[in-house]
Amino acid sequence: MKIYIEGDINTSYVQSLALLFFPGMKFSQSEEESSEIPVAQVSVDRQEEGYHAKVSLSLLGNTTCGENTTPFDPLYSEERIKKIAVGAAFYDAGRKLLDYDPPWGILTGIRPAKIAGNLYKSLNNKLSVRRALTKDYLLSPKKSMLVTKVAVQEQKLLAKYGKDTCSLYISIPFCPTRCAYCSFVSYATPRLLSMIPDYLACLERDIADMIKVIREKGQKIVTVYMGGGTPTTLSAEQMEHLLSVIAQHVDIGSLHEFTVEAGRPDTITAEKLDAMKNQGVGRISINPQTLNDDVLRGIGRCHSADDFYRAYYLAKERTSFDINVDLIAGLPGDSFVSFSKTVDQIIHLAPENLTVHTLCAKKAADMLRRGFNVFTRSSAEAIKSVDYSQVAAMNAGYHPYYLYRQKNTVANLENVGFARPGHEGLYNALIMADEHDIYAVGAAAVSKVIGSDGKIHRSSMPKYPYEYLQTEANTEEREMYFKNLAAIE
Repeated sequence: MKIYIEGDINTSYVQSLALLFFPGMKFSQSEEESSEIPVAQVSVDRQEEGYHAKVSLSLLGNTTCGENTTPFDPLYSEERIKKIAVGAAFYDAGRKLLDYDPPWGILTGIRPAKIAGNLYKSLNNKLSVRRALTKDYLLSPKKSMLVTKVAVQEQKLLAKYGKDTCSLYISIPFCPTRCAYCSFVSYATPRLLSMIPDYLACLERDIADMIKVIREKGQKIVTVYMGGGTPTTLSAEQMEHLLSVIAQHVDIGSLHEFTVEAGRPDTITAEKLDAMKNQGVGRISINPQTLNDDVLRGIGRCHSADDFYRAYYLAKERTSFDINVDLIAGLPGDSFVSFSKTVDQIIHLAPENLTVHTLCAKKAADMLRRGFNVFTRSSAEAIKSVDYSQVAAMNAGYHPYYLYRQKNTVANLENVGFARPGHEGLYNALIMADEHDIYAVGAAAVSKVIGSDGKIHRSSMPKYPYEYLQTEANTEEREMYFKNLAAIE
């Protein structure tokens, strides 16, 4: 796609608007003009009463135009007013050209609840927030109601945690096999899996060093989250040992939440569950994604629906666990009828948490190489599946408490976490809000610390296990990671 801009507006923001209507599109100014290549012309200028924007879109010989003037409003910053004007003009042109109304309007970011939360802080009224989201950001009434509910719930959870608290993330980036929608091919190879013992030894040292940083900064760890990959790729002995190492450095009894993302049902055993229970883990995820065995085989999951039930009931026998179940709407071959049946079966089990994702295939995923088209504006089956999951969950007594969106998601839909009252996944809510320090160790770990100036500082560990292990040889690089975190005030 070719984009031409006149005026002071961020190019990446305009590109994100374009992706609402042209998902999966690539942007280049070097391509020759062609009627098959969409072209956007965007202009914005500041006027006495506000910002005025014009957008024209051309495709296959058709051209449509959109125009908007957004007046200054004390509710929004001037930069936000400018973005709303450009977004509304782009929306107007896009819907005329393609006869499509994006359900999330002109909200383009990963965390739409952040904007809704800021509105709630200013307006202190849920109805007023929903009206603002519908009027200014052009959300559908259904999405504005959903994100407002999430934002209000987030505010309640965040109110309990100040700057003196933080969370610890521990990365176990290994899986028994690779799912068709995932691009992390090397994480599941035998060579990578053979690195687990050395990886854990390095991880133990990093946990100790990170705890030292946290203590020196005078913060208290309130949640620990072990994610992946699939942490239960570890053997029961490895799991027991790693958890005992964590317990040496963290006061497990004072934690508000300790989660292990068990994930794949085919990796869950009674021995691993006992190791988690013995070491104080209180929350786990068991993720079938779907209960349709044909779909599971098609996406490379080496487990069946029966394997999920086996793992779930094993965990339920150990009554101390809060259990989250992950599902994915929009998987190849999973119809609305099939997915809604899965939702009904999971709700019947009554797990404490239910998280419904929408399919998002990574760029190097197998399913894209096999020709599955994720990049569509609309997918009736996925849209109905997501809508059904939300209505069914709320009717069963769950409430939405965290929400995020990703690029290249089927039908540009969302991922939503539901919980029974009092069983919210605290780490999920805290990491989504960008108001809580998250210290992370392990391959692909990203620490996120909020400075006293309110700015978010991110520091990353090497992405792949073999790169991470090389930091043992390069102690300077490893030490710099912890020094940088310690220096943030």
